[in-house]
Parts: sequence; C-alpha cells; structure tokens
Amino acid sequence: MLDVHPPHHPLHAWRDFFIHIATIVVGLLIAIGLEQIVEHLHERYQLRETREALHREFESNRSNLADDERDWLTVTARLKNNLLVLEYIRQHPGVPQTELPGDLRWTQSPFQWNHAEWDAAEKNGITRLMPAEEANKDQEFYIIMSSMSQQSLDTWNAINDAARFDLLHPDPTQLSPQQLNEVIQLTNVALEKHILFGYSFGRYAAEFPEMPHRVTWALIEKLRPEPLNLDPKGMAAAHQRTDDRIKTATAPFL
Repeated sequence: MLDVHPPHHPLHAWRDFFIHIATIVVGLLIAIGLEQIVEHLHERYQLRETREALHREFESNRSNLADDERDWLTVTARLKNNLLVLEYIRQHPGVPQTELPGDLRWTQSPFQWNHAEWDAAEKNGITRLMPAEEANKDQEFYIIMSSMSQQSLDTWNAINDAARFDLLHPDPTQLSPQQLNEVIQLTNVALEKHILFGYSFGRYAAEFPEMPHRVTWALIEKLRPEPLNLDPKGMAAAHQRTDDRIKTATAPFL
C-alpha cells in the first residue's frame, strides 16, 4: 500500500501543488501497474500448472476409457449370452443345467474416471483464464465422463436386479415360468441400459476422433439397427411418410 505524506516544506505556488499531486498520481499508477503485473504473472503460472495437471488427468482417463470400452463390449456379450440361455430354458422346460447352451454371467466392472483436477480448476476459477474454445472442449469431455459414470451405475443396478434370483436358488432351470419371465424381462432392461451407456461411448468417439476408439456410433448402430437399415427398400415408403409428417409439423417453427 502506498503511503501519502504531506510535503516537508510549504507550497508557494499552484505549480508546486500540481507537481506534488502529479507525483502522487504517478506513484499510485506505478503501484497499481506493478500489482497487476504480479497478478497477471501469478495467473499465468496457475494456468500453466492447471493445464499440466489436466493433461495428466486426461491421459489417465484416456487409459481408463480404453479398459472401459473393452469391458463394455464384454458385458454386452455376457448379457446377450444370458438372454440366449434364459430363452433356451423357457423353450425347454425341465432341461438340466448341464445341458444348457451356456452359463449365466452377470459381472460388470465399474466405470473408471478421474475428475479431481478439473473440479479444482473450476472451483478456483482457473477455467475462466482459458480461451473459451479450450475451456468448452475440456468441459465437454468431463460432462461426457460424468454422464457415462451415472449410466454405468444404472447398468450395474439393472444387472443386479436381473441376477437377484440366485440369492435364493443358483440354478436358473429351477425357476418357475413366472420367475423365468421376470428374469428375462430384467435382463432385457439391463441390456437396454447398457446399450444406452454405449451411446455415450459413441458420443465420446465422435467428439474426440483424434484418439483410438473401440466403441463408435457405427458399432452401436449395428447392435441396435433401425428398421430402415435392416430393409432399406421395403421400409423406404414408410420412412418417407414419417419424414414428411415431421417436416409438416415443424415447418411453421423453422
């Protein structure tokens, strides 16, 4: 803080007065300027440190995502296997477990991601120092990760709901028809939630194409194809009618 002291000798003219005022003003401007320079240098240091920390966190997440993608593909295959086995039991009442076309697999690894550095950057206001494009790109990444974490948990809960029958009886061939139907329905729900989880992997692949991806939009579309893709010629007319209906409904607002 700049201390302002009275002059040590009397002011004899307006000229001396204005010189004194000018000296004070210049001193204040220098002090403010130095303070701003120090603050700017501190912010640049914080930004550099934050970028380095976010880069390390991003690389860690990218490594985890490679494992998460592999696990997503594995769980997809497990759930489809479970449906195949359960449908076989429904179609072959009384079949012994040893003659089933497979066994049931309910394991799912939790989605892994790190976000402590990004949370700290937002809390401390460092993200405001970034160019808008950089901050928005980083924020988009963490929004996707947060969404995927919740979807992974939803899938995990759904899988546990489907598998809860084995708490009472581990042999699915001993289920009553009603119980079997319920397990099949719950397994379908788990697969549906898991495919929804996969859509976020597709979004991640589309938003960050510079990185390698196992799960993409193209793969998801193969797992959940639309009728038009299955029969382009046969569904062309129905598809066009739907397009026309949507265009008519939205035309007044576009």
